[in-house]
Amino acid sequence: MSILEDPTIATFLASHGRDGTAAPPLAVFDCDGTVIRGDIGEAMFYRQIERFLFRRSPAEIWSAHARRERLGELFDTLRPLGNGARRSHPAFDEFAALLLGWYFDGIAAGRVAEACADIVRLFAGYTSAEVRAIAHETFAGELASPVGSRRLGGRDLPRGVRYLAESVELLRALQSRGFDVWAVSGSNKWSVEPVFERLGVPASRVIGIELDAPGGTLSDRAAEPVPIREGKVAALRARTAEAPLLTASDSRNDLPLFLYSRGLKVRVNSRGRDTAEFFRAAGSGPDGSWVLVESPRELEGI
Repeated sequence: MSILEDPTIATFLASHGRDGTAAPPLAVFDCDGTVIRGDIGEAMFYRQIERFLFRRSPAEIWSAHARRERLGELFDTLRPLGNGARRSHPAFDEFAALLLGWYFDGIAAGRVAEACADIVRLFAGYTSAEVRAIAHETFAGELASPVGSRRLGGRDLPRGVRYLAESVELLRALQSRGFDVWAVSGSNKWSVEPVFERLGVPASRVIGIELDAPGGTLSDRAAEPVPIREGKVAALRARTAEAPLLTASDSRNDLPLFLYSRGLKVRVNSRGRDTAEFFRAAGSGPDGSWVLVESPRELEGI
């Protein structure tokens, strides 16, 4: 069944839209797990490691890394090598494992904003245009790839992303009714841009983690606020004073953004997580302002 046939969605769409005189209403969508199944920010991190896309040593950028000295040694060993020789070198798997371990350990410890910003900081030394090109290549490759896994740094990691039908249908229905649609993601902004570009959402309405860029070259400092949890609300408020009339996300990390919404809240459960636990974290059960999408369908193309 199309999400547009859901009674709550149908009533909402019939009741809201731009009448030509008022400012357009606002709708906000998360990216990973909401508009696509998969995590495009993490996929870009994996691609960076696989292709050794570093202008600066991760040991220099991640100064708090517990094995920083070893990380620097491995980087210096691998840097002069060509891609084929690098991937087959004994140092490569250890190098990848140290990068991945730092990120996933941070997530597991609850340092989500720090961990997500850290993997973006690894693009220090590039220009925004260069990272944007990497992002477009990553998304095209992940969208074309069969859904499966890749082996990297001793871990089995996901490969392949797919658009989710319910979110795409809803987003397009909102656009047709004059809504301004924004993307607000905890992944890097460049990785999210091509996901929403295909849906007609311009880069100017995409919020994600960015880096300060004095003189045009990306630094290793994440721009504030980092759009994670309460930071998503702060980042959105920094760009528009209007609260969203509809918010769609898959994650309880986005509860602050959900609760900031002054209208409908659409929870897309693409990862099969416990709905009761989600609402325990929210502090209340679902009411008429919530729509639950428990088994979103994948789209093969768009």
